[in-house]
Amino acid sequence: MLMARELHGFKAALEAQSQYMASLPRRDWYATAYAPNDHDSGIDGYYNSLAGTSPWPEADVLKKLLTTITTLQAKSQSELRYAKVEATWGRLDAKDLETISHLERKILFPLLGMECLSHATHRIEKGGGWEAVSGLKAGHSLTDTEYAHLQDRERQQWYWICGQLCVRAQQLQKGMMIGLDESLYALQLGKRPASSVRTDLEANGHNCLPENRDWVAHCEGMIQQFLKERQGPLEDWCASKGMDDSFQQNNATQQDYPLHQRHLSQLYLVLDLEYFCIMTAQAILDLAKYAESKVDDGTMARSRLIFPTWKQLKKWARDTVSREDSNLDYQEYSTRSGTVIVRLSDIEQSEKDPEHLPPVSAWEKISDKFRIISHIFGSPESAFGFRVATATMVISIVCFLRNSQQFFIEQRLIWGSIMVAISMTRTAGSGIYGQFLRFGGTVLAMIASYIIWYIVDQQTAGIIVFLGITMFFYHYPLIKHPDTLVVPMIGMVTVILIVGYELQVKKIGIPISISNGQVYHPLYELAPYRLATVIGGLAVAFIFTHFPSVTTVRRQLREDLGASLYLLGNYYCSVHQTVSLKIREAEGDPGDERSPGRRLQKARSRLFAKEIILLEGMKKHKKFATWELGLGGKFPEASYDRLINHTQHIVHFTTMISHVAESFQNFPTSTGDQKTSDSWLKDFKNLVISLELSSREVSATLSLIATAISTGRPLPSFLTAPEPVSLDQLLKKTDRDILSAAHVCEPGYAAFAVIEVATALLADDLKGLLRETKKLVGEENFGIDVFSLHD
Repeated sequence: MLMARELHGFKAALEAQSQYMASLPRRDWYATAYAPNDHDSGIDGYYNSLAGTSPWPEADVLKKLLTTITTLQAKSQSELRYAKVEATWGRLDAKDLETISHLERKILFPLLGMECLSHATHRIEKGGGWEAVSGLKAGHSLTDTEYAHLQDRERQQWYWICGQLCVRAQQLQKGMMIGLDESLYALQLGKRPASSVRTDLEANGHNCLPENRDWVAHCEGMIQQFLKERQGPLEDWCASKGMDDSFQQNNATQQDYPLHQRHLSQLYLVLDLEYFCIMTAQAILDLAKYAESKVDDGTMARSRLIFPTWKQLKKWARDTVSREDSNLDYQEYSTRSGTVIVRLSDIEQSEKDPEHLPPVSAWEKISDKFRIISHIFGSPESAFGFRVATATMVISIVCFLRNSQQFFIEQRLIWGSIMVAISMTRTAGSGIYGQFLRFGGTVLAMIASYIIWYIVDQQTAGIIVFLGITMFFYHYPLIKHPDTLVVPMIGMVTVILIVGYELQVKKIGIPISISNGQVYHPLYELAPYRLATVIGGLAVAFIFTHFPSVTTVRRQLREDLGASLYLLGNYYCSVHQTVSLKIREAEGDPGDERSPGRRLQKARSRLFAKEIILLEGMKKHKKFATWELGLGGKFPEASYDRLINHTQHIVHFTTMISHVAESFQNFPTSTGDQKTSDSWLKDFKNLVISLELSSREVSATLSLIATAISTGRPLPSFLTAPEPVSLDQLLKKTDRDILSAAHVCEPGYAAFAVIEVATALLADDLKGLLRETKKLVGEENFGIDVFSLHD
């Protein structure tokens, strides 16, 4: 079951996260600056985020596991659509499965946030480590000896706080593992071993609780212990950096302390790590409580017959006749060959038609409907369908001519026509790739047919046995690797056509077998005939893939990248609108489908799904591009890799901002402590209001980049990426002491730190995106070369 595999994946990810945290004190945070290699040019090499300065196996393992879990989450979302409309015998209904999937997604987001911090670490190392982050101001009074001593002490304190965080995180990780195990057992997604609770607790160094159900309280206690233990080291570290109230004497401020900006950046990174650790534990605790509630209400006591609701049946009936893009099936898009199609009309907010005014008269309104016909027949899908029909008729026309009809039937040329229809795709790269697989699959099937038929000396009983064994070997990769179904499918069809026909001849005889007009061939001739017709069909498909014009994967990759960036601009804007509504408490009732918050949530989820589909489609395009015929200059693969990488990072950082804004008020606090103070909430609201202008600038920049890449036209001259808003400066305008140690343990402070880091990383990737786009499409040059005019 996908959900069970996802929970097991979380356990592996937590172990990898523990190793990741343990590796932080061992990293060289004070390394020398990144030196570009021969393939990088100056600042472009500096911003190349595809490579790190030094190997980090712990981060690589965590990233790989989280990629696998993300894929499982996408698959479970896809399968959940079908689970809602099926009748089954079980314990958990569709609503329960949907809730579990939602809770698992809440666990995944903070884990992804932890992995995103590795990008921040790499960029710090590329910039020269902490020593390159805001050193002493000009005119400082420290001597070289004093400055060196300050640097050594600062380095020791940084490694000390990392070590403290690592120890606390490892203790919390043990409680999270218990919560995941017990959730698996309570929801009956896994079998409970004998005395599992006692064994787990004793193995982790904890006293076993008297009752099996006390594991929820035990997990809550470990979260409270983490929250209590984090306060002392944080306050001590902040005090040593001059961030507490005791330093502000004789009119001195925090900014007067040496290396203040570096220490502030270090504090944000520590708070980021703590925030994601705590939110992961809180999400696992929510899952554990839900699992316990299912046991308490008797849901897990016995199985029952589960039927879909009437609402789900109506929705399913409506979706069966709707267009494909209305059901964003990630799994379907990510595993099929060909071209991913994501329509942008759902999110394009322009209601203007530059060629037509709005219809006014009755005739204009009626005739406006007829324009749909031209849109249908003028669409790229219709053009591709006409191309496939023409290619198929090149072979099938032989059947409709009197002199060649008999030859078409006798020699089974229908096989070639079928091969043309099933092997053509919109793009040349994916088409050639599929045609090669069909050719290779037919060759393997021809060899298998020879073995099946002749290894048993043409004895029927032995042929049937070996035919069954062959079908088993073909079904194994079909089930094990559903992404590569072309070879097993074409192989099974070919073997059945060849061997099945020969068995039929042995049973009913040659006269009856040729009564349909087809000439009899023994197996050693029929197999090559099958291969010849397949090759002929593939040759015709190859020709019409490139004639009269060709749609290359490289062009489709560029257009999909432009569409992805356009979606990203809308997604970024919707996230900031969601954050603004959340902070202003204007989102309305979450249960009301017409409330602003609910409508924004649906729009944001839909944009995110489209974005993920396009990102996965572009990865496939990159693979198919290697199969295309190389004409002209080389394809700038490295530039597109960097553009896609920057786009994916911006999606991740934007999602982190959205997640933090929605969850920071649920941040757990120590027992007896007050929730986020009213002053902090007020300052946080002012912060979000100040960010709206930056949100518009980022969305506008992404829209311009998307248009330039989609059309291939140069960017406007002197276009620059918007500078990130200095959040700490904005907050200091509202509260002078907002960055003091008195606030460092408040939930709002941790949320603020996460948004600060995510915003800085997002701005960095946006600059890299703009710079790489300028290299790819260029910039408009409106100047006039007076010297060339004079000549």
